[in-house]
Amino acid sequence: MNNIFTAAFDPVSAAEIRNIRAIAKNTGLKDVFLSVKEEGILSRSQRISLLKQAVRPYRHIHVLEDAVQGIAIEETDEEKIREGHFRLAPRQIRTSLIQCNAYLDQIIDAMCKPSRAVHSRGVAETARHLAQVHGLDTEKAYRMGMLHDITKRMDDEEGRKIIALYKPEWLTLSPKVWHSYTAVIWLKQNMHLYDHELLSAIEHHTLGDGCTLMDHILYISDKNEPGRGYDTSRQMKLAEEDLAAAARMIREESRAYIFEKEGIHV
Repeated sequence: MNNIFTAAFDPVSAAEIRNIRAIAKNTGLKDVFLSVKEEGILSRSQRISLLKQAVRPYRHIHVLEDAVQGIAIEETDEEKIREGHFRLAPRQIRTSLIQCNAYLDQIIDAMCKPSRAVHSRGVAETARHLAQVHGLDTEKAYRMGMLHDITKRMDDEEGRKIIALYKPEWLTLSPKVWHSYTAVIWLKQNMHLYDHELLSAIEHHTLGDGCTLMDHILYISDKNEPGRGYDTSRQMKLAEEDLAAAARMIREESRAYIFEKEGIHV
């Protein structure tokens, strides 16, 4: 049938929806049916659910439950969306992509060096563990752990421009900490991620100066994920009992280490 269109829709992009609507208009089709291919990174059921959300405003576009051979639609912008550019997805599904932690592995693999991606996974697992212990949102904790170093590879000049525009008081700080805030801007602009609790944790994860439980979890997890290669059992035991106390202890130990490394005596 010439009114059935097929793609992976992994996930569907805004450009694909525009293309499908244009085809229907130009060919005079009253109803259009979309079929989701079997293969994809997200499960087929997830992709069908997202596609249904995306086409809900359009009464003449329908999503088939079964995989049916149809006219292939060019998979426009899907790869870019999988790399974190959720702004290219229909606005109806952006929140769902964030909430289901879609494509986090693909995003950090695209944005981070391999060693940094490994670190981010370790932080995410540690954060999820601490969130579970304290009865907090485990999926949000995992999400912030995966995304906290998303702009770590950004060069100093680009980072300086962003900091000068959005956080000029940070220009006096070392460029090594700028990624804490450039990540916030990147996540807002590209992923349309505006979760204040998550963004606060990422902003404060290098200096450890946050005050919420999620702030503490990310700071502790960043400093104590297993890949760090040293014994963190004492810090983790305290973190499982008292997040604020553990964050305070780690800040003090980090400060003492820096002073010793720089030869500063207090």
